[in-house]
Amino acid sequence: MTFGTIVLVQRGGGAPPGQPGCTRMVRGVLVGARGKQRRVRLLDDDPLDTVGWRWAGDVGWWYASAVKEA
Repeated sequence: MTFGTIVLVQRGGGAPPGQPGCTRMVRGVLVGARGKQRRVRLLDDDPLDTVGWRWAGDVGWWYASAVKEA
């Protein structure tokens, strides 16, 4: 996967479906990597977020296993 690739980030877990913190997939673009971490800029708002990366354009780090090519 190269920088600029459109990806899906698996977010959340443990909460009931449709509730903040539930497991869901959010579209983003890969903008960086370090070891087993991937840096992704979100392309869509994520109103079910509970950690602070909620809006399209926000950038955060995720484990590589949570980031899949779209």
